[in-house]
Amino acid sequence: MSKDLSIEYAHIYTNNHIGDEQKLSLEILSSVTKEHAGKNISLVVMVDDYSFPDPSFDYATFTEWLRGQGFQPDIVLRESQLMPSCDEVLHLIGADRLKNQIGDYVRAKKYPCSLFVAAWYLLRLGHIKNPIFPNESASKQLINILPISFKPFEDKAFEIIKATPFAAAVDQIENRYFEGRLVA
Repeated sequence: MSKDLSIEYAHIYTNNHIGDEQKLSLEILSSVTKEHAGKNISLVVMVDDYSFPDPSFDYATFTEWLRGQGFQPDIVLRESQLMPSCDEVLHLIGADRLKNQIGDYVRAKKYPCSLFVAAWYLLRLGHIKNPIFPNESASKQLINILPISFKPFEDKAFEIIKATPFAAAVDQIENRYFEGRLVA
C-alpha cells in the first residue's frame, strides 16, 4: 500500500447537480486534511450512476468544480464500474443468510447500495482488486464524508464486510457524517 489515508468526499448522483451536500463535504474535507497533515492522502470521489442513471451528467464540469474549490480528486469512479467487485464480495460472504439476501437482489439485476459500498471500501483498502482502481492507490485507512441519510446503507455495508474474510477491515474505516438530504 502506498497511501496512508483515502478520503471519499463530494458523493453525487448523476441525476443531481452540485449542491449544498457537495459544498459541505468540501468544508469537512478541508478540516480532515488539516487533521491528517503529513500523511500520504488520496482523494476519491464516487459518482452514483447506478441508482438514478442520467447519461447527461457532466463529469468534466463536476471534476473542474472540485479542482476549482482546491480539492482535485485523485480518482473519480462511477458506481456502475464496481459491479465486478460487487460480485467478488458476494462470493466472499460466508454468512448464508446474508449471502442469499444480497444474492436475491443481484439475481433480480439490482445490486444493493450496501454491496457497492462494501466493494468500494474493500477495493480502497486493497483487499480486492479491480483494474479501474490502481493498486498503488490502496490505503491503510479510509475516511468517508457522507450525509447522515447514508448511515443505514453504511451499517449494512459493514455487516457485509464483517461476513467476509476481511472482517477486521471495518476497524480501518471511519465515516464522518453531516446533515444532508433526506431519504425519500
